[in-house]
Amino acid sequence: MAATVSVSKGVFAFKRPKTKKNEESPEATSLNYWTEGTDEDVKLLTYKSYVTCWQKVNRLILNLQKSVHAKVFEDLVEFVRNAGESRSQEEEIDGRFRISSIKSQRDIPTACLVTGVNMPDHEAIFGSLVRMLQDGVTPHIAQLHSRNCTTVRGAAFKMISQLMGQNAVMDPDFVEEVASGPSVKRAQCNMSVLTAWYKDLIAEKTLETTPGAGPFPRGVFCGSFRHLRGSFYCPRGSFWSPSGSKGMGSPRKNASSPVKSEGSPPKKMKSNSGAAVSRGGQHPLVIIFEDVESFPTNVLHDLILICSEHCSDLPFVFVFGVATTPAAVHRCLSQDASACIAIETFQAQPSTHYLNQVIEQVLMSEKLPFHIGGKTFKLLLDIFLYHDLSVKNFIKALQLCMIEHFMANPATFLCCPASSRSSRVKNMTSSQLDIVRKLPSFRSYVEGRPPKEQAALLLDEKVTKETVQTLLSDLDTWYKRFCCLVKVVHALTNSLPGSPLGRHVREVLITCLSQSLVETEEFKQAHKMLGLMAREELLPILREMMSILQEHNEDEEMSSLYDNLVLMMVRFTSLDQLPESVEEPKVEEDAISIQASDRFQLKEKLQELAKKKAKKPNAFESLRAEFLHCLEDVFITQLQPPAKRPLHEILFFDCSSTVKRHLIGMPRAALTTALSNPHHYLQCNCCKLDDPTSITTTMPDVSVVYKLHLECGRLINLYDWLQAFISVVDPEADTSNKKAIDQKLQARFVQGVSELQFLGFIKPTRRKTDHVARLTWGGC
Repeated sequence: MAATVSVSKGVFAFKRPKTKKNEESPEATSLNYWTEGTDEDVKLLTYKSYVTCWQKVNRLILNLQKSVHAKVFEDLVEFVRNAGESRSQEEEIDGRFRISSIKSQRDIPTACLVTGVNMPDHEAIFGSLVRMLQDGVTPHIAQLHSRNCTTVRGAAFKMISQLMGQNAVMDPDFVEEVASGPSVKRAQCNMSVLTAWYKDLIAEKTLETTPGAGPFPRGVFCGSFRHLRGSFYCPRGSFWSPSGSKGMGSPRKNASSPVKSEGSPPKKMKSNSGAAVSRGGQHPLVIIFEDVESFPTNVLHDLILICSEHCSDLPFVFVFGVATTPAAVHRCLSQDASACIAIETFQAQPSTHYLNQVIEQVLMSEKLPFHIGGKTFKLLLDIFLYHDLSVKNFIKALQLCMIEHFMANPATFLCCPASSRSSRVKNMTSSQLDIVRKLPSFRSYVEGRPPKEQAALLLDEKVTKETVQTLLSDLDTWYKRFCCLVKVVHALTNSLPGSPLGRHVREVLITCLSQSLVETEEFKQAHKMLGLMAREELLPILREMMSILQEHNEDEEMSSLYDNLVLMMVRFTSLDQLPESVEEPKVEEDAISIQASDRFQLKEKLQELAKKKAKKPNAFESLRAEFLHCLEDVFITQLQPPAKRPLHEILFFDCSSTVKRHLIGMPRAALTTALSNPHHYLQCNCCKLDDPTSITTTMPDVSVVYKLHLECGRLINLYDWLQAFISVVDPEADTSNKKAIDQKLQARFVQGVSELQFLGFIKPTRRKTDHVARLTWGGC
């Protein structure tokens, strides 16, 4: 440091030497964590299988995100494009005939996108919208979040910096086009700078597109920025107007507007026909308010008024993201701010529609080898419907299920696409074969085979490999057939009164994954209702079922069922041509000679006669019963839960308790476990307990205080509690003298008691002096 001593005063910076960090990539770190312990070869295969499955899920979900909101996004993009074009046409007409349309210049086109209350999904929705706008309409887009716009100054800086391309949100492809303005500091960000930048950008593009124009002369179209050079500095308190109004109030109430200030471009450019024509081919400035209900009212109000004052020079278009209803926008705005925007509402698809698409095209897809069972699927669906309505969280939960499936079960190295599964089965080692043979479903399959085949399956590796390959191929084929029949059942029962099996495919899927369909009470109730349907009600259902089966004609079972339904359709439509059934003559029954006192025999005889006299079904009723019997036979054989299929543990995950422990928090149980047994979370030897009820000196103070309070009744004496705490923490301390108590131990005790009070285990009481009341019982 002596070398920096000098006569003149100065500041000397000493930069730290650059050190190379040996940081591993996230993929390498996760691979190392995955392959810890024994059987590294098997764990490496399971990791590769997991990565392959998750990449497929990602691709399918990305395609869904583009398609599920495609219609509303196309309409919204067309609205933004039309708003910019109509604005340019109005300015061209006004410039040609020298007309000033003040009202049209003050109305900002506003698209109100109703997205629903699923807040975690809004980021993905608006991300897709921004990409579509950048691709088809304009690169000048600003995304504003309420968390970053607590003041008008901060919101204006975010908006202007993003519109001028000085933000990482912009697409890299448009950086050269957008960031053509000067580098403006935070204190220099105002609407005059944005107006001058946009006019220079228009002038540059006009010169480029003008036929026969020469090279761009330096400094020709920079008059507005040169004129504004003196107004870049904005003193504190005069943010919006460089030389006029003070403060940050509503711009309409100020005597001088930034547009009319000295730093504004000359008014000659307004009436210049060349400028009006150049505006026609330019992009609008889109400002997206993602969560407009969460914005501070004054910030949103002032920002709308400020943009309205400058919309004669800047073609603003607003996009409001609304979670509830469009009326919420008018409730949070004043009348003068609401008069400045022209709102058009766009309704996005609800999250339940998006979830149905994810279930049908991801979970029920034959492209994905991984599947989830009934209990796990019901848990994920309950979390979605009763907690957050977020498809993003549903997908994250699906990823957690996938990780648990591949990490907990070593046999999942065979859970891979069918194209690569055959090679893995052929290259299986004896230890890997033993892993498959230990599966409960494979053992049950072996026990059901003849004795000779049992010996071959347990001893001969070649036979075992061939059997495993066949069983996994059959499982894939069965699940494809299973998903098709689930859609058939949904088409058959969704229009019934009360919808006993549910109105959505996901509800039928849960029922079929959990138990046999024909054994459920819901299906029996639906079967009774179907047995009473008329032909006019049955024919549309039959056509819908045929359209579903027609997409799976490559499967023999589904093709056979389709042929039977076609035959049924022909027979149903030809019932009008059949002659009516002739009633058989009634056969007179013998007289009943029973004594009047024998009431029970009389009742039985009357019931038998009622059965004999039952009405004979007509042709339609017989055909309807045959149709339902045909479907029931197929459902009995095919719609069985996957737990009854051999090797289902490889492809199906159905451990709902593990997923529930990770996804649904139980804070009270976690607190009790942490306080009574700190070793469970700390994993240190000093807190390890041989007896769960014992107390050690090395435990944390709050754990010692908690365990001592469990031995007390409703009211706890603080002094006795302190004495017990000191005797545990410091057994050699003398507690007989009150003045001799160590203040550090007393402070530790007070801190532990305060923490218990904060956690809700005790509370102060006035019943007794120096006492606290206990709030929990039963050891928790």
